[in-house]
Amino acid sequence: MKGYLASHFFNDAFFEWTENLAKEIEDKTDLDLYVPQRNAAINDKKNNDASITAEKISKADTEELEKANILIACLDGLTIDDGVAGEIMAHGVMAEFEEKHGINFPRMIIGLVTDMRYEGTGDNKLYRNQMIIGKVLEHGHLVVGYAGDRSYKDQIISYINDFIKNNN
Repeated sequence: MKGYLASHFFNDAFFEWTENLAKEIEDKTDLDLYVPQRNAAINDKKNNDASITAEKISKADTEELEKANILIACLDGLTIDDGVAGEIMAHGVMAEFEEKHGINFPRMIIGLVTDMRYEGTGDNKLYRNQMIIGKVLEHGHLVVGYAGDRSYKDQIISYINDFIKNNN
């Protein structure tokens, strides 16, 4: 089974967070995981900026999304990252198209939010775009973690391992 880890990894904190989550998923599951930040051809702006184009990014990531059975998507940030939102919609629409056309290609989306404000109320509530949340829930699970509590990783690992077991 193949997976795709979508996050906003363009700063040091989220680059490290994404890599740490990827390593834990790779260590505790049999998922063949694509992590876009590892694809230097489209994401090493320091060394490859002159050759990176919007079309290259789109083609490379879409090719991996097409192959991915499982999309793990980080929904943290001031808003959901534009690229992550696009990846969620693309993966969900692929699943819907395949189902409508009798293509048996199992897909699942795991959305993850760890911002402590997400479970707040009133002025303390962190809003997430409901179309994106809805697409996650249509095709999988929304994991709500809490800053400083790493148990959300166990929940993600469990969803992945159950999906692999049930679709092999």
